[in-house]
Amino acid sequence: MNPADANFPMRVCSEAVMRGLFTAIWGMKVSGLENVPLIGPVIVACNHVSIIDPPLMAVAVSARRRPFGIGKKELFEKPILGWWLRASGSFPLDRQGDATSAMRSALGVLEKGGCLAIYPEGTRVKPGEKRAPKAGVAFLSFRACAPVVPVRVLGTAEFPRRRPLEVRIGPPLAPPRSEDRETGLAYAKTLMEVIYSL
Repeated sequence: MNPADANFPMRVCSEAVMRGLFTAIWGMKVSGLENVPLIGPVIVACNHVSIIDPPLMAVAVSARRRPFGIGKKELFEKPILGWWLRASGSFPLDRQGDATSAMRSALGVLEKGGCLAIYPEGTRVKPGEKRAPKAGVAFLSFRACAPVVPVRVLGTAEFPRRRPLEVRIGPPLAPPRSEDRETGLAYAKTLMEVIYSL
């Protein structure tokens, strides 16, 4: 495993449990795992439908990388959940206020050659709904010169009734050529189009 990734004991144990559940009960299917680079900074960008998406995506790519995660700060304010998230390699994002701390942490992960998971739409988006993605993924990709691996999760909107759960991983996208806002928004839009085409 890449030593710059979130290889924490809590993360490894949690993955083992979740992998067993996702595979045995929900018949998890993963395709395109070879598209996740084994070394160097990389962003794994995923659609977000359900609360189960982050652990499902993390388990799906864990054979190659263990991404650090970003979650809304409200989750970290819950005593047990907040402790578990931090112990598993996630850090909080203030969606209504100053995101500087979260962006610094994210850049720190990438600058050390680590893997970062991000949800470009910024919140859960149910099937059939549309939400403009944020430019943050492009900013981080440009600053860290990190490719972005598009990932689509399927079946989580109906969790736990739907099986199998599926994770499709596409080829990496090169970083954008500029960090200006217009370029960033266009890059994020293209990225989401790629994700939803998987």
